[in-house]
Order: sequence, then structure tokens, then C-alpha cells
Amino acid sequence: MGNSGGHLRRSLLSLLLWTALARGGEAPPPAAYGCPIPAPPPLTRTGGDGDDTAFSGVAPQEDTIDIISGDLEVALNGPSTFNERLVLRQSGRQFGADSGRYDRNTGEFAVSGNVDFRDPASWVRGDAARYNSTTGLFSVDDAEYELFTVPARGTAERIAVEATEKLSLTDVTYTTCARGDNDWLLHAGSLTIDRAAGTATARNARLEFLGVPLLYTPYLTYPIDNQRRSGLLLPDVGSSQQRGVEFAQPYYFNLAPNYDATFTPHYMSRRGLQAEGEFRYLSGGTSGFATAAFLPDDKVAGENRTKLVWFNQSQLPAAWRSTIDVTDVSDSAYFEDLSNGLANTSQLALNRSISFERFSGSWSTQLEVEDYEMLDDALTPEEQPYRELPRLAINGYWPNAGLGLTLGVGSEVTYFDRDTGVTGLRAHLQPEVSLPLALGPLEIEPFVGLDYTAYNLNNLAPTEEDSPSRVIPIYSVDLRTLLERSWGDGGKWLQTIEPRAQFVYVPYENQDQFPVFDTIQPDFSLVQLFRRNRYVGLDRLGDTNQLNLGITTRLIRSRDGSQFLTATIGETQYFSSQEVVLPGEQPSDDTASDYIAELGMNLNEQWKLDLGYQWDSDLGVTQQAEARILYRADDFRVVNLSYRFRRDSVREIDLAGAWPLGKRWNIVGRYDYSLLDNKPLERFIGIDYSTCCWGVRLIANRNLTTRDGQSDSAISLQLLLKGFGNATSPAESLLGRGILGYDSFDRY
Repeated sequence: MGNSGGHLRRSLLSLLLWTALARGGEAPPPAAYGCPIPAPPPLTRTGGDGDDTAFSGVAPQEDTIDIISGDLEVALNGPSTFNERLVLRQSGRQFGADSGRYDRNTGEFAVSGNVDFRDPASWVRGDAARYNSTTGLFSVDDAEYELFTVPARGTAERIAVEATEKLSLTDVTYTTCARGDNDWLLHAGSLTIDRAAGTATARNARLEFLGVPLLYTPYLTYPIDNQRRSGLLLPDVGSSQQRGVEFAQPYYFNLAPNYDATFTPHYMSRRGLQAEGEFRYLSGGTSGFATAAFLPDDKVAGENRTKLVWFNQSQLPAAWRSTIDVTDVSDSAYFEDLSNGLANTSQLALNRSISFERFSGSWSTQLEVEDYEMLDDALTPEEQPYRELPRLAINGYWPNAGLGLTLGVGSEVTYFDRDTGVTGLRAHLQPEVSLPLALGPLEIEPFVGLDYTAYNLNNLAPTEEDSPSRVIPIYSVDLRTLLERSWGDGGKWLQTIEPRAQFVYVPYENQDQFPVFDTIQPDFSLVQLFRRNRYVGLDRLGDTNQLNLGITTRLIRSRDGSQFLTATIGETQYFSSQEVVLPGEQPSDDTASDYIAELGMNLNEQWKLDLGYQWDSDLGVTQQAEARILYRADDFRVVNLSYRFRRDSVREIDLAGAWPLGKRWNIVGRYDYSLLDNKPLERFIGIDYSTCCWGVRLIANRNLTTRDGQSDSAISLQLLLKGFGNATSPAESLLGRGILGYDSFDRY
């Protein structure tokens, strides 16, 4: 039976062929990376991509298959053949071949000559193809393939499409670069691509970049999309004075939807091979992570070096919540020797704590045990912090307690322990009551509290009291109001004026016999301005008779409610001397505090300005000042400049930014310089180049690594092959910490 150039609808041959080629259905969503691969032109009768298309006219319906053939022979009992170009189309799928044969006895269908299959997700071309209707296996020989949604492409001696919708390729190449561009290329004896799972598995694999072999491995698995998949992460290659030449290759394990792990072999030529691991988990009301690092027999230190970190938060029955935060290192020089960045190397102590909290109605309860590992060997035993073994705090708050009153109570019992010096128990109780009143636009809140603090102390001198205590009342009256007006043409601006005055009185009681477990006097600031106690901590309650004054104004854009400007200034007037002091302090007879001021301006969507200033009017000098200007056009165009000043201790200027240099080049950098010490504190510069299928970044940094002022230089090189592993970079934390507003370097 022959049919030259006719259309056969739903023929046996067409259904078999389409079952072989069109199991994929609709294309998956596009990938988040890679070089876009343009869709191929439609097939033609001649097998080329010319103008003699076989598909002119009305497109077939979704459930219709069109067959165009010059010579089709369909046999009911024997083989069915075609010897002239065959072209099929159904919806968005197309197939073409020069000749073919179908044997219904064996279920074998074979085609040859310019074999071409296209659907929304892929394009496969080859010399010959086979399909077995019994096994469901479809294969193409001497093939080229393109996967539009990964996107990726390559060649293979043989491609087999399994019934499970996996692609198995033999003697294969694979890349995500554009047609005609093989900047990076994976060669493998075999490659299995699972589009549904988003993974690829290669055996006997060799990775080349710009024609240079980078890696050989007998087995390799990696993700082919931007979903969480097990596979290689971005490696880190570099060099530093402390650690020598470095290479770190993370491998990510996507173990389950609610937990995963990362393992990183980290080679340091001066130190040795360090194993690093991280485990993250989320289960019900529990979440957290654990990290560990082990460096056996450090070549420089001559000992094993370890680091352990565990952070866990859990929701417990009866509205309880627990938090575990533990960090431990093998020695005090661990971060100086094995870490990057001033933030790590400047740590004085590592916190270890476990706490239980409960919030229920008006009550809150916290039970905490806290310990420290000291890293600064220069601190004397008397300067080291106390352990809290344990601390129990119970607080209550009732904003509508009747008669317009607000009631509150704070209580705490803590045992402070240390190897040297005074130790002991401290108990604190503070009931308080206030009466918020509204008199028109004026809000008035009188407040009365009673501070009771008692100790039970150990390791005292014979003449020292072991059970000192205090009972001191606290009085305050808080007045504030909010005034606003429209301002500018057509009410363009809404301006607010928010004055506040707070009177505080705390009578004097000598507290020199009290120990100092956890109490400090913080820097003066707007937050500190309206506190009733000038100390943070319960070992001192500062006596005072003072009036705190502050005023804030805001300028708000009426059209969208965004805030253009916020300005605040404040000062405290003292009506008596302040006699309560910490050891080493002197009583103060100042009549006024320094002036404190802050200014914030959102000039537009890109520019932001922040200023802070503290002025000592008695001495006529600046005590503290800070200025920061930030420009952020987008994730890749960020510049911030800041200046910090603290009299006699800090004078720093800090410039950081990231900026594109053309379409593919970016530059990032930071320079943090101490004008007081005349030396840089931290500096780095990096340049990266990014295409649609790969990117490379080179970073050079130098920062303080020891507390005595020594610095370390390091160079880091990172290569990202897009579509081959995840784009997670060890340098991102350095750049994100150093460049305010910076997000990522990959903008292609």
C-alpha cells in the first residue's frame, strides 16, 4: 500500500514513532543560568533547513499527528518501510529522517539518514535511530544534542532515551556554552542526564577549560539547574602568607528536603590538608547547623587544629523554646592562623550557651547557662568574663492593669563563676508601675520602680561583706508629643516634629562593696539618652537627678509615604553630681551631658546618607563622629564611603564598592584605613570576568590577623563553570561583609 506525499492521521506507524520521541510532554521551565540556545528552524522535506517547509498552512491540532512522506509502504503482516524523506509534526514537536523500517513482529523501528528530532526542550540530530516498542528504549547514533531548558549541548556516539525519561549518552561531550563556543567542555565515557531530577552523572570524566585539562575523575555527579542538588560547589584557589598555596573544593549533599551537608577538603601547602564539614537541618520545630574542621598535625604549629560550631533552635512543649550556641577551637591562635578577615581574627572570646525561653501571656521566662573560651592570652584572669551557671530571669508586663495603670516586674537570679576572683550569686527584683496619660496631643507617663539587688559572695577578703544588698527607688516622668504639617507645593511633604522630655530621679546609695560581674557603662548615644540607668548590667544603679531632652523631625514624601529625612538631637541636664561609679571611674559633677545628634537621608532610590555626632560642649571638642554615604544603583553598582572617629582611640576611613567595567568585567574592593595608626586595617581588591557559561574572579586581600598588629596577605582565584555545580563562593562572605549593599558578581 503506497501513499506519496499524503497526510495520514493517527496511523500505526505515526503513533509508534511519536511514542518513542514525544514522551517528554511540555518543556520544563527555563534555567536560571547558561547561554540561551535559539530554537532551530522548522524541518523540511529535503532534510535541510531551507524555505521548502513541509509545514506551510494551518498547524495541526494538539491531538493530531501529520506525516509527510514520498514513499510510505505499510504492511499488515511484514515490515513497513519508507524510502523518501519522512517528516512528522505534532503540536511543538517535529521529527525527520530519510528512510526507515518498522517490524511489528519484533517491535523494532529503525530510521537513518539526517535523523532530526525537536521539541520545546531539546534538539537531537544523528545518522541513525532505533526504537523498540516492547522495551520503550529509543537511541540515536553519532548524535548532536541541545537541551534548551538547561541550557546545554554536546555530542555523543550514542544517545539512549529510557522509559524513565533519562538520557544516557556514550562517548559524550557536554557544555553550557553557546553554539560554536567550547570554552569549557566535559568529556565522559558515559553521561546520564535526569531532567526530572535535575542531575547529571558522568563516568571516566575529563573537564577542560579553554582547552586545558582541569580535572579527571572516574565518577562525577553535578546539578544541571539552580535547584538544590548534590554536587560540586565553586572551588577556591589561593595563596596566603599564613597558609601558603590553598585549594578548597566543597561538595554539597542534598540529603533530604529538610537537611543537607557540605564536605570540603581544604589543602594548605604550609599547614596540611584540613577536612571541613557542615550539616544543616530543619525538622518540625527544630532548626540549626553544625560545622567542624580538623587539621591533623599542622606543619607550622606541630599539633592538631580543630573547630566545632553548633547552633540549634527548638520549639518545645508548653510554649518553651530552646537555643544552643556553642563554638570551640583547639587553641587561642586558631582564627589568626587559619581564618580570613578582621572580624574573625579580632575575636577575644567564643561564646558557649544554652538557653530555654517561654513567652506566655504577660509572663516571660528565660533559663540560660553561658560559658566562654578565651582567645586573647593577654587578658589577665581578673579581666576575663564570668560564666553564668546559670541565669534565671522571670519578667511580667501588664499594660492594662486597671485604673489606667501599667504594671511590670523584672526578676533575675544568676550564679557567676570564674577561676580567679570573687564569685557568687546575684538576685534582682524590680517591680514597677506607670500611668500613661493623654492630654490632647501631649502624652505623659509617670513611672515608679523599686530596685532590690542582693548578693551571696565567695572568695572575699576577710574584711569584705559577703552578703551586700540595696533597695533603691526609681522615679521618672516622660513627656512627648507628635506635631505634623504639610509642607511644600501641593503638600509635597509631610513634616513631623517629635519633642520628648524625661525627668529621672534615683537617690544615691554607696555600691562600692558590690562586685562587677557583667556591668559596663556604654558609649553615650540616643538609645542611652532615655535610659533610667546609665549602666548596662545590674551591679550598679546610677544615682541621678536629670532631665533628658530630645527632638526628632521627619520629612516624608506625601505621594508614597517614603521617608526622606530623619534628624534627632538630644542632651541631658544634671541637677546633682553622680556619685555611683565602677572601679577606676571618678564621680562626675557635670551639669550637662554631651550633645548627641543623628541625621539620616534617603536622597533617592540610589543615594543614602547617615551622620552621627557627639559634641562635648564643656571642652569644646568632638567625642565621636560617624558619616556614611551609600550609592546603590543595583546589585552590581554599589559604592559606600564612611568615616569613624572616637577621640583618642579611633580614626578610620573606609571605602568599598563594586562596579561593572563593560558588559562582562566587574571590579570589587575595600580599603579600611586607620588614620590614628597610619596603617590599613583591611583591604582587598578583586576583578571578575563573567560570560553566559563561565566566570572567573581574582581577589587579593591583606588584613590584620593578630592582636599585636601583624598582617597577612592572600590571593584567591575562583572559577565558575555555569551549569557545572552550584554558584556558591567562599569569597561571598568576605565581599558581602566588606561592601555594604553588595549582592553577587554574576550579572550575565
